[in-house]
This record gives sequence, C-alpha cells and structure tokens, in this order.
Amino acid sequence: MATTVAQPVPVGLVPPTPAGRRRSSTRPTPTRLRLIAGTLVVAVLALLAVTAASFFEARARADTVTSRARTAVQAGDLYFALADLDAEAARLVLIGDGDLTPGDGAYSGNQLSALIAYNARTAQVSDDLQLLAADGADSRTIAADVTDYRSIADAAIGLDQFPGSPAGQPLSTAIGFYGRAETLMHGVVLPAAAALRDQTAAASTQAASDARSWAIAGFIGTLVLGVLALVVLLVAQRKLAGLFRRTLNPALLVATAITIGLIGGSALALGATARDAGSSGSRLATYLQVLRTRADSYDADGTAVRSVLMPEAFGRAQLEAQERIVQEDLSNLGGTAGDAATLWSKGPVSDYGTILDAVAGGDTAKALTVETGTARGQDAFDFFDYDQTLQTVYTQRLASFQSASDGLSTDVGPWLLWPWILAGATLLLIALAIRPRLAEYR
Repeated sequence: MATTVAQPVPVGLVPPTPAGRRRSSTRPTPTRLRLIAGTLVVAVLALLAVTAASFFEARARADTVTSRARTAVQAGDLYFALADLDAEAARLVLIGDGDLTPGDGAYSGNQLSALIAYNARTAQVSDDLQLLAADGADSRTIAADVTDYRSIADAAIGLDQFPGSPAGQPLSTAIGFYGRAETLMHGVVLPAAAALRDQTAAASTQAASDARSWAIAGFIGTLVLGVLALVVLLVAQRKLAGLFRRTLNPALLVATAITIGLIGGSALALGATARDAGSSGSRLATYLQVLRTRADSYDADGTAVRSVLMPEAFGRAQLEAQERIVQEDLSNLGGTAGDAATLWSKGPVSDYGTILDAVAGGDTAKALTVETGTARGQDAFDFFDYDQTLQTVYTQRLASFQSASDGLSTDVGPWLLWPWILAGATLLLIALAIRPRLAEYR
C-alpha cells in the first residue's frame, strides 16, 4: 500500500483560510477603544450642553418673571394711587376750611384726614413713577401730566381753604380749577396709567408663560439626550465585555448610574420649574385683579365726592355705572372675596344712595356728613372697613404669588452647578474605564 507523503509548504506562502472562517475585524482593537471612548464623550457632552443650557435659560426666565411682575405691580399701584389722589383733592375742595359755620370746626378732623391722605397719595405716585422709570417702563409722559395735575389741583385746594370757604360751599373759582384738574386726570392721566398697567400685566403673564414653555422644552431635550447617552453607555459596556471577555466594566457601570442621576434630577427640577412658572403666571393674574378692584373702588368713591362737589357733572348715572364695574370686579375675584362683596353692597353702595338723595333734596350738609363722616353708616368708615377686607385678599394673593415665584428660583438654583459636576464625574469614569484597556496594548 502506497504511503502519501505531505508536501512541504513553500516558504513565504500562507495556507488558504478554511471555508466558513472569517477574520473578526480588520480594525485594530486600540482604535476601536478610542472610537468607543469618543462616542461616549460626545454623548455625555451633548447631554451636558442641553441640560446646562436649559437651567441657565430657566434662571434667566425666572429673573424676567420677577422683574416683569414687579413692574406690573408698580403700574397697578400707580393707577390706584392716582385714582385716590383725585378723590382726596375733590374732598379737600369740598370740605374747604373745615367749618360749617365760622369757627365751629365741624369738619376740621375730616379735613385733616383728607389732607394726610392727599399727601400720602402724592408721595406714593412719585415713588411709583420713579420705580417704573428705574425698571425701564415708559412713564415720562405720565410723570409730566401728573406734575401739571398737581399744580392745578393744589391751586384749587389753596383757593378754597385759605380764604375760609365754608364746608360744602366751595368757591366757584376753586371748583373751576378742580374741574380742570379732574378733566386732566380722567381724560389723560388715568387712561395712560391704565394702558401702562394693562401692558405691564400682559408682559408679566407672558413672561411666566415663556418660562414654562422653555422649562418644558428643556425637560424634553434632557430626556431625549439622556436616553441617547444611556444607550451609548450600555452599548459600550457590551462591546467592552465582548472584546475583553469580561462581564462588566465597574467604572462604566458607575458612570451609567451617575448619568441616570443627572437625567432624573434634571427632569424633576425642570418639571418643577415648569409647574411653578405656570403657577406664578396664574397667581400673579389673580393678584393683579385685586389691585384693579381696589383702584376701581377708589375711583367710584371719588365719584361720590364729585357728585356732591359738582352735582351738575356727576350724578346717579355715573356713580351707578362705576358701582357695577366694582361689583363685576368683585365677582371675578371668586369666593375668597365674598365678604368684601357683601361689605361693598351694604356699606359704600348704601352710603352713595344716601348721598345722592341728599344732594337731590338740596341737603348739602347731610351729603357732606355722610360722605366724609367716620362713624358707621358713613362713607369714610364703611369704605375703610370694605377696603380692609379687600386688602386681606390682596395680601393673601400676594403671598401666594411670592411663594410660587420663590419656588421658581429654588427649583433652578442648585442645578446651575450639578450638571457640570455630574457630567464631569461621568467623563472621568469613562477615562478610567477605557485607559486600562488601552494600556494592555502597549
């Protein structure tokens, strides 16, 4: 039997690869490791960029909400102060020197109260205008018109007080000057103040809406980039296990856990930011409603004074129209203003009816007493009682808005740094996971 002798393979020739066997990869393993590391770094940096940008933008939007709200409150307060300033001017002209008959001082106390209120509203208007100007609001025209108003109103008050005009019997020249001041106030100043109030209120609620939208956008972006980063980390973990026959890479496992914390914490903070931004907008709107109601109430009370001072120009129709405006304001405030609505109907509205009846009957002394009196059943007392109740609602809603606004800042503050810290730790762990494997090829 013949024996087959294997032929030697010539030097320099490589035996053919058996069928079915292929090389696992043409790319050297160190290059693959660097590619994995680069992909991980890009994914983490993308997540960091979106998260950090979301929180920086959320902080800027929160600051905008606060500044716009402050401007809106000042504009609303300005309108309120202007409305009462004109009412107090009318009251001072009406009371004259405080005497019903020479030397009796029947209304000297009411005259002093009206003078104190007039000076306080003057200072309040000046402060509001300065603050609005400091916030960048265009209030220069209003300030100039208020200066003109003050010069005319002060002339009316001075003409009626210094000559000793009896209460309820103002000089015709004083009425004439006050009529000019009132026309300037209600024809020019208050409409401009109302426009500024509405403009700043709209801007403040829009700022809160924008802050909420940006927080939601950041929330979505963080989740999308976060899921992508997690997928890349898990795939890298699997690749490394396949290349080096190891189940898990501990450093990469910790990096994955930190990334999950970054995603979860950011999502929770941005979700809370969106919620508090929405709450800030709605609570600010309800707070500004109370401010508007107070302003309309003081304007109606001023009309009651003017109905005694100038009955031919201000009568029942004008006053009842303003009463309905206040009643509508109160109904829009909801259940928390129920007590104020009751006091408004039983107190000032009832007093206004008595005042108008007295004026119609020619009983100026009674109209003057009810309008300026400080006892229960008289307008000064009843309006103060009503306004105090309204201020309680005002204070509650202001506190509610400030709570939401403070929460907005609290949500964002810590996360201006945490994304950088957590992402930095993740990048360090990626380096610790890849570097030892690369060292094996040196």
